[in-house]
Amino acid sequence: MYQKGFIKNGYNTYLMIHITVRSSIFAIIFAGIISLGAFSPLKAAYAHTFSVGESASFLALVKILQADLGLVQSNIASNATLAQSHASAVAEHLDTNTTKELAEGNKLVTNDLTKSIADLNQTIGTKPTPTEDVIKGKVDRVDALLQEAITVRVEKNQLTNSTVKGQAVSDIVDEVLERYREAYGIEEGKSAAGHNTIVNMADYQSAQAIATKAQEIFNEAKQLMSTSAAITEVGNDLAQLKNDIDMKTAYDKVNAYVENTLDPDIKAAFKL
Repeated sequence: MYQKGFIKNGYNTYLMIHITVRSSIFAIIFAGIISLGAFSPLKAAYAHTFSVGESASFLALVKILQADLGLVQSNIASNATLAQSHASAVAEHLDTNTTKELAEGNKLVTNDLTKSIADLNQTIGTKPTPTEDVIKGKVDRVDALLQEAITVRVEKNQLTNSTVKGQAVSDIVDEVLERYREAYGIEEGKSAAGHNTIVNMADYQSAQAIATKAQEIFNEAKQLMSTSAAITEVGNDLAQLKNDIDMKTAYDKVNAYVENTLDPDIKAAFKL
């Protein structure tokens, strides 16, 4: 009887130890999972829900970058210096804060985008000047990554939101004015008096191209809304802006037109 009891008690002791060890292992594993979850970058990736204004700004930025990318391509054969200026503008406008926010959604896309922009700038700076085909490959790569960045950075429902697109139109128009002002060599906040000649051709080209992008995203927004007199008016205003820039109308007149006519019409049409 003593021997049987010993065996039985020994087995119970073994079982209790076994259960305790298994429980401890599971506890350690569970704690590890919780710890990884607390510090996992994947968890942080979705912590920031971007507002309508933030998404609009990003969509506007993509259009602006695409405008300068197109000018890299169109200038490379005839004026490598201008092409290089536009490539530099692309790198400058994709700032650290933007890439940080983009990385919240996808670090790989962000890294590829910044590396591709750096590669484009480095390639343009080489001698002899790269061929159009070489630059086209680099430009197309950046453009494809920008399209992918939109899907990463902007919520699907915001991509079909006319208010988001309308705000993006307004943001792009602001950039048009800034580049046009810089084209005349006018310092921010300073008088335009005496500045009657384009002194920076790269900025002038950008103002033209970005004005076209404003029309482009406006047409995207228009598809999301019912036709109205207010929407038609904005379309006419944007055409006038593009024409004024093409005709090199004095900056102060263009600025006044945007402030007094175009901006109010955009706000009214998109209820901003």
